[in-house]
Amino acid sequence: MLTVIGYPNYWLAKVIASKLKAIEIDVYDKVFPDGELYVRLANPERVALNKVVIVSTFYPEQEKRILKTMLLIDAAKNNNPSKLIALIPYLAYSRQDKVFLPGEPVSACLIMKLLKNAGVDVLLTVDVHSSRVLECFNGLSVNVMISDLLVKHALRYLNNPVVIAPDKGALERASLPAKTHGLDYDYLEKHRDRVTGEVSYSPREINVRGRDIIIVDDIISTGGTIAESSRMLLKKGANRVIVAASHGLLVGEAIKKLESAGVLKVILADTLGLRHEHKLIEYVDITDKLIEELNKVIA
Repeated sequence: MLTVIGYPNYWLAKVIASKLKAIEIDVYDKVFPDGELYVRLANPERVALNKVVIVSTFYPEQEKRILKTMLLIDAAKNNNPSKLIALIPYLAYSRQDKVFLPGEPVSACLIMKLLKNAGVDVLLTVDVHSSRVLECFNGLSVNVMISDLLVKHALRYLNNPVVIAPDKGALERASLPAKTHGLDYDYLEKHRDRVTGEVSYSPREINVRGRDIIIVDDIISTGGTIAESSRMLLKKGANRVIVAASHGLLVGEAIKKLESAGVLKVILADTLGLRHEHKLIEYVDITDKLIEELNKVIA
């Protein structure tokens, strides 16, 4: 038997349970007067000796969601599942994957250790910022790449497109859809004027003049880097720019920045606990891909 336990009111849990024909356990949750969190599984007997999938995501309200997910994992683990799988499409804190300045924590590794020590046997996530983060999990982990699905959606708007990564570190995200769909790809190099200090970006090899562009990245937060890159590509003669990202946090005036930079569309995966309603934004359903990967680890 397979049991699904979802973060309270997270829509993805019901979809996963339905597609896997699994038992879904309701979760009671509340906040105590002093601010502490409480969860309880409605039917804990449905966990015993079953394979269990905990479905959660770590945005928005990252700290609250992380702690409540840990409580759900512990509640499930206390009822003796045969295997405990965590499906967490967005892992908050994944960008702090090393010590950049003396005295910093490696926050991404800490989250991995918390999940493992809480009782997770298998972790599935979507397009984690750095794959080396998952090495800290010290167990079976799956990083589900979906940039090919996002680019497939974007292609309906474009002619003669080039897939562009905003930096060398994101090149894998660009190369996957490019190779899948037979497209050219490149990444942007950052240049700083030694006299003025002004920063500019340019493609490493490909001439973008007269071409349509798909910028592929994992996370859009404030939108500043993507907006600047889009503006630069259009100045260099690109016809249109579409942005495809796995996790659209889009905080503050990010959407306004992208719109003013001339971005035609922002294509996002549906990985978060919220959706942004705006004419610029379109979402891609990735649940079939998640089910495919879940079936592999369940088996």
